[in-house]
Amino acid sequence: MGFGLLLSIFLMGSVIAVLYITRTTHRMDKLILLHQVEILREDLIIHVQQVQANIFRHKTRTGGYTDVLIAHVQEMDKAMDACVGCHHTPELTQGLMGMRDIANDYKTAISRLVTASANPRRIAEFERRTHDLGQELITMTQGMAFTANVRLQQKTQETMASIREVRGVLYMTLLFGFLLALVIAFVLARSLDLRLRKLLEATRRIARGDLQHRVEIDDAQGSEFEELAASFNAMTQNLHTSQRQLVQSAKLAAIGELATNIAYEVNNPLTGVLGYTGLLLKSDDIPADKKEHLKTIERETLRAREILKNLLDFARRKPPRLVRADIADIIQDTLALIRGQAKMTNVEISTTCPSGLPPVSVDADEMKQVFVNLINNALFAMPQGGSLSIRCRQDKDGIMGRDAVVVELTDTGIGIPEAHLDKIFDPFFTTRTDGEGTGLGLSISYMVVHNHNGRIEVRSAVNKGSTFTVILPA
Repeated sequence: MGFGLLLSIFLMGSVIAVLYITRTTHRMDKLILLHQVEILREDLIIHVQQVQANIFRHKTRTGGYTDVLIAHVQEMDKAMDACVGCHHTPELTQGLMGMRDIANDYKTAISRLVTASANPRRIAEFERRTHDLGQELITMTQGMAFTANVRLQQKTQETMASIREVRGVLYMTLLFGFLLALVIAFVLARSLDLRLRKLLEATRRIARGDLQHRVEIDDAQGSEFEELAASFNAMTQNLHTSQRQLVQSAKLAAIGELATNIAYEVNNPLTGVLGYTGLLLKSDDIPADKKEHLKTIERETLRAREILKNLLDFARRKPPRLVRADIADIIQDTLALIRGQAKMTNVEISTTCPSGLPPVSVDADEMKQVFVNLINNALFAMPQGGSLSIRCRQDKDGIMGRDAVVVELTDTGIGIPEAHLDKIFDPFFTTRTDGEGTGLGLSISYMVVHNHNGRIEVRSAVNKGSTFTVILPA
């Protein structure tokens, strides 16, 4: 915009200067023409004066005298014709016609003087008549020359004023152009410096490991820096997501190996404890109050074995058996398993899965387990009831750059504190009270979706609800 304004100023100044120069050139042409006319008038006066001088200089009318006189008259006549031909205004034309009539009378008088007889009285009369006409012609020519000089001076002043105007326009154009160029350079340099400093600071923070940092550039929608900032933020988001996936994968691998070793080491003692506890419960010599303690031992031992079984299932996770499936059918099959529990907790479930979605390549049983875990978590987050919305759609996976099928599960529950969002997929992490969960549900779900080349994302706000998003490649 600044360069466009600068160009407009120079263009406007150039157009105005051209108009002024054209007008000034036209005036200069007229001025030159007036000077030429003035020269013609001076030539006319000179020739008339020379004719006057020749009339009284030679009292004897010889052939040479006559030739010189005729030559001066002819030159006078040419000057008169040129002078008449250069004027077009009615006033000047009328004055020139009067000069033409006097000039004709003057030539007639000269002709009579040249052809007069030797009578001295008659010659003197012709000389006086010729002299009077010549003086009248000189006086009239000088009068018109004076008028022309006044007009010439006026035209010269107007032309000089026009030249000064042109010079002023050029000076103002250069001045405004220079000032505007300085302003544009300052604003452009400052804006570029500010934006580049923001980007540089962002790269430094990311280099220090702050992948949550975002570049905020208040530019118009679609501008280059706004697009660059958006791309930069998308890059850091992708880096953060990839880092979280790598860390989570490392955690799952470490936990899986540890779980296998622990499960095998702990399972055998638990089997012995459970066996001996059963024998004691069948014994008749054990008091009833002691048997209550034994039942507690048996119950907790069974729960410990169930945890170990989940650990083994977690550690022995086999590659999924992929088949082409409709995500809407998987959602419906999952809801058939969970609707009874939803009614008991007074949670209303709504689904929006339009037909025509592209199929996904999944292990249907494992994906049902994923959705069961996510729905159970949503139900637990709404102890007083609420609503759970499940929406399916086709979208573009911005991180992987491919078509994807997206399933969003949005509840109106208690939400997840921001400090817990990075930990909810860690094995054994749970916000439930003791005995209500193992903390493996989301970890297993995360691993299952990861094995399907997909990912799980979560957004949550305390007391407003949570949204879990399952993204699977189409």
